[in-house]
Amino acid sequence: MNLPNRNNLVYISTIFFIVLILFHMPAGAVSTGPSLTISGLTGEEAAYQGYPYQGTVTVRNSGDQTSGITTLYIFFRSPDNPDLNATISALPVDPIRPGTDITLPYIGTVSKDLPSGQYYVYGYVKGSGRNPEKTGTIARITSPVPVLSKPLPDREALHKEIISTIQTVTNQNRIEEGLKPLIWDENLANIAEKYAEESARTGRLSHTDKNGDGPSERAKQTGYPVTKDIEGGVRIGIAENLAYIGTGMVAGVGYVDPTNGTAIGQALMDGWMKSPGHRKNILDPLADRFGAGLFWNGEYYYAVSEFW
Repeated sequence: MNLPNRNNLVYISTIFFIVLILFHMPAGAVSTGPSLTISGLTGEEAAYQGYPYQGTVTVRNSGDQTSGITTLYIFFRSPDNPDLNATISALPVDPIRPGTDITLPYIGTVSKDLPSGQYYVYGYVKGSGRNPEKTGTIARITSPVPVLSKPLPDREALHKEIISTIQTVTNQNRIEEGLKPLIWDENLANIAEKYAEESARTGRLSHTDKNGDGPSERAKQTGYPVTKDIEGGVRIGIAENLAYIGTGMVAGVGYVDPTNGTAIGQALMDGWMKSPGHRKNILDPLADRFGAGLFWNGEYYYAVSEFW
């Protein structure tokens, strides 16, 4: 008697599985696939140029199959000028099972250049149904939302708030690890500030500057000592952390409020603490002082911390 080989067994099992599915499918039934609709949309009663705007959106799958990953857009549109649009947020939407819905929070920054006036808030979700002409579903908040002008935070005050947050959170992280807080060193802060500006203006993020000098060489050029006695020996060199970050929705970070210095400083610190090398500098038990600098180039904040 010849037994079927393994490939034949797989083939037989596969055929049986397909027949079983067909056997249980009701006669004449046709799958409609997933069908996404926006069943709820909320937002704040007023929006301000350059400030965050937020709300919630509910998406329902009224089809008979689980949807794929898609994107949902929230945008402003002028009722008097339909060509005047401003996207507030683009949200990834995970698969939704048939007959269920999900509610997502959204947040985005209103463009500083969006003219003041009345706008409708719209939600648009890309559909994943089988009708190629139905590319998505759109919904609108019933009442228009006024977009208003409000003074933005003073850039210098925002700068100081970010630096203060870096200083505070650096020492909070050290204390949590049982380490002594670092002494703020204004000379190191000036060195960091100068290098942050150079990095921002050149768009380079490197510990080596345009002249080929590193943090210790740059410190030495200002007269700062780069050698000190420590228990059991001598320490040579300045440790340095670098970063740049934008505002609004930042990949891998989330939403960073451009009007909130504490939020910006915290986002910078979170990034450093998640990086082994940067974290090591922050939690260096042999360091006893540090300074931080910052520069905004109109698109990104460049931040530098020097440790000694």
